[in-house]
Amino acid sequence: MKAVKFALRYGSGKLPSLAAEIRDQRRAIELTNALLARGLVIETNLIGERLVLAHRDVVPALWALRTRFRSDPTPDAARALELIAMEAGTNAGDVRRMLGVRGAQRPDRADVALAELMRDLRVDRGPSSVPRRGIPYLSKEGFPYRVFEQAHPELIVQAGKLGLRRAVEMVVAPLRHLPPRTVASLLKLSLRREELPGVGAH
Repeated sequence: MKAVKFALRYGSGKLPSLAAEIRDQRRAIELTNALLARGLVIETNLIGERLVLAHRDVVPALWALRTRFRSDPTPDAARALELIAMEAGTNAGDVRRMLGVRGAQRPDRADVALAELMRDLRVDRGPSSVPRRGIPYLSKEGFPYRVFEQAHPELIVQAGKLGLRRAVEMVVAPLRHLPPRTVASLLKLSLRREELPGVGAH
């Protein structure tokens, strides 16, 4: 992770994939949870709108760039954020119960609200337990959500010290092996196209 900076949590695509690299699903999930628990990565849907693990080295830059474009959260997202801030270990099921959408077709209002909060770096998901038997990603307590600024205060402080040019360099550098159009697509929620001069140059 320190070398690549960004890796897909599941599946495959333009970015390296932790699951594909390790190949064993249970081991990949155990490793991901260990990285999250140690604060070496965060999980976000900000890069290409996929679930991506971002190394802590680039998180301040992501914060500095993405928060420029945030608007007020939607009503469902605001209620979900309030619940997460009040109750440690809040998971998607808790948000569904609060919004009264249990049993609704997925993605439901809770899924949409949580995805919005993650895209805006208002929340992220913390580590969860891996059951010894059965499906490894179905932990008993679910994936716990955390208020981003409370979980990563030191990274927010670092973000405040970054200028725009340096922040852009930090998130673009790990992606320079990709075509410019791909880089622009992956980072479209954090950067304007005109902020990406020289992307893809070799």
